[in-house]
Amino acid sequence: MIKLEEAAKIAEAAFAEGRVRGLIDMSVVVTDVGGNIRLAMRADGQGAFGIDIARGKALTALGFNSSSLKLAEYFGQNAAATAGLTAVTGGRFLAIGGGVIVVDDAGQTIGAAAVCGGAPETDHAVILAGLAAAGLKAGD
Repeated sequence: MIKLEEAAKIAEAAFAEGRVRGLIDMSVVVTDVGGNIRLAMRADGQGAFGIDIARGKALTALGFNSSSLKLAEYFGQNAAATAGLTAVTGGRFLAIGGGVIVVDDAGQTIGAAAVCGGAPETDHAVILAGLAAAGLKAGD
């Protein structure tokens, strides 16, 4: 499981990387392997849905054991599957880049992390920077 201290490091580093990339209004969510929030942070200026969007990206990565950016590539071309999965998951399925699974040294999933605030590719890069700063790595 991702420790709270690790989640805080991920978020701090992601916010720092976000500032470097010009993201001012962003949110970061880190979950355990069951999708329960370990930490959620929202910038002062981000709107009401930032945490929800970041959590959706994290849950989507967990649900498919893949980054939400890779899932966006597939599901972006399949509107029926996207609509169906969104309905089945109660609206929690969100195949937009920025969410990744977090794995331990053995490659086992220990949680997920996600950013909301920029373009999907930027959010993906920002959360990867957060993981790297915390000494963790993304799977897939």
